[in-house]
Amino acid sequence: MMLIPYKMETTFTRIPYANAALIVVTSLIFFVAPLMLSHEDIEQFVLRDWNLAGLIGCNFLHGGFFHLLGNMLFLWIFGNAVCSAVGNGAYAFLYIFLGMFSGAVHLMADGQPAIGASGAINGIVGMTLVLFPRNKLYCWYWFFIPVLWLWKSGTFAVKTYWMILAWLVFDIFGSIGEPDGVAHWMHIGGLAGGVILAFTALKFNLIETYHHTLLDVVEGRSERDELQRTINLEQQVATGVMLESVPLVPVEGNGQTPETTETVSPPPPAPLPTIPDIQLKKCVGDGTSVVLYIINNGATMNSLILRAPQGVRVQMSPAKALRRGENGSIRFSTENTVIDSIEFIIAYQNSGKEQHKIRYRCVPAESKLEVVSSTQGNNQNPAV
Repeated sequence: MMLIPYKMETTFTRIPYANAALIVVTSLIFFVAPLMLSHEDIEQFVLRDWNLAGLIGCNFLHGGFFHLLGNMLFLWIFGNAVCSAVGNGAYAFLYIFLGMFSGAVHLMADGQPAIGASGAINGIVGMTLVLFPRNKLYCWYWFFIPVLWLWKSGTFAVKTYWMILAWLVFDIFGSIGEPDGVAHWMHIGGLAGGVILAFTALKFNLIETYHHTLLDVVEGRSERDELQRTINLEQQVATGVMLESVPLVPVEGNGQTPETTETVSPPPPAPLPTIPDIQLKKCVGDGTSVVLYIINNGATMNSLILRAPQGVRVQMSPAKALRRGENGSIRFSTENTVIDSIEFIIAYQNSGKEQHKIRYRCVPAESKLEVVSSTQGNNQNPAV
């Protein structure tokens, strides 16, 4: 049986350049190092005997192409989300630290020589468990029963924490069973290190994420509380800091204070947006596949439902809510029809729990997105 994740639903607040760079560097080392270095030189970077070169270098060595491919797939899926949350500057250092931490746990619990980025990657997975526990993880599965000559494949979606806990159970049983060539203690150590790091960063407000975290669960905050906290933050940002009226006491030329004083009233608070304002940041792709990268500069949209014409597959991220100031993406694809222009509808629930919908028209070649009609709009058509 094979079970392979291929996408995680999350909101990218930054472009994860650092994660892409790690994937490129690790892949280049796999292909180029054997051509430029001798076997003895490469052996110096194998994890063994508390050698610093091994603690760091083992994360960039792999035993074969499929070993590399599997690790880079996991790093792409989970690393992009974590890198976006912590920032590109910190991400590379966290990755190296988690790789060294997982290697130290392996040396203490197992001690056998090891290579591979799976320890550092499991550290990133551990951070994912804390930062994005309830996000959807999309997986592809395949299994074959020879006796019945039965095979089946397909895809499914599951909460991220369920899949990560399943992998943890697999590693725990693998660590107490017969050796199978897998560094299970490196996986366990990396996961533990990632969980500790993410909890610490959240506790000291070093990471900001739009998603419901494991710390929120531990401290008893529901997703509704988290949404209200975000709305309150939006109101603070929109209204600014309220200053008390301060008397201005001008001094006359003789140094005496006049009897009358003037006060300066605080500026009126800026009104919060009452309707969503979806703006197109970038349009990528052409032909039968188009991705719109968007930002919501208006009111929060909850309980999102996306509708597209028949024959068009559509995916939106985030899939539940698009809050004020939040980035997202919409992907359209068809079998063989070129997408020159497309209209679609976003149905949503506003802060007053009222149902509304907006019809948009997009012209990919012109990177143009416009509102056709809305049920909650100013100077817009009243019906969709």
